Amino acid sequence: MRPTSKRCGYSLIELLVVLFVVGILAAAGATTLGNRSSGAVRGVLDELEGTLLSAQKRASATGRDVMVATQGNWGGAAPTVLLGYGEATDGSAQILGDAVSSSEAFRVAVGPGGELRREHLHAGVVTQPNADWWTTACGTSDDITAQPPFNQASSGFQGVLTTAPNLFQGGGSVGTVRISGANKRFNSTFWIQVVAIAGGHPVIGGAMGLLVVQGNGAQVYKFYNPGVRDGGDGKWRKI
Repeated sequence: MRPTSKRCGYSLIELLVVLFVVGILAAAGATTLGNRSSGAVRGVLDELEGTLLSAQKRASATGRDVMVATQGNWGGAAPTVLLGYGEATDGSAQILGDAVSSSEAFRVAVGPGGELRREHLHAGVVTQPNADWWTTACGTSDDITAQPPFNQASSGFQGVLTTAPNLFQGGGSVGTVRISGANKRFNSTFWIQVVAIAGGHPVIGGAMGLLVVQGNGAQVYKFYNPGVRDGGDGKWRKI
């Protein structure tokens, strides 16, 4: 009887199957991460919009002016970004002192060593000191200032991003805007930018979002770009 030979190693077909499975898992992982960042940006935009609209409703219900106040920065060991609103007579310090951050990007958690840290790291609001986040995140995506309605003189949006302030001034500066209790209109033009982040830095070509409010207007305009990093078309759309 011929002795049975021991089989060693793997066949070519087995190796190809393993490589195929690994490729599928890697692609699925990249898609999941991309969807997570995209979902985080959309979620932050929705919560920011919701807070502004809640402030409007308060002004309408009370018939008194309401002030929205922001403060914060991502820099330092304990980054915090605050958004709050209250009676205009309260003053920004009191409003921010009572503020409960509405967005996952603002939430601060206590780490195992007692340090403060952001709980979620997939989307961040651009504050004035890190305004270069916006340019970095854009990558090869379309420049929003070259797209409608921002490139149309009659739209009221042309030049807004260069002349109007970012509501999130960052650092120790407080950004404020007042909402009239008489007509629910914002007293000044402002904008808020949101980008996908990873490791505390903007994702090049990642998802981006923008909120714009025009002075003497009552509408919050929301724009979104899926970016190009995870198969998006890099084009802006109003949502």
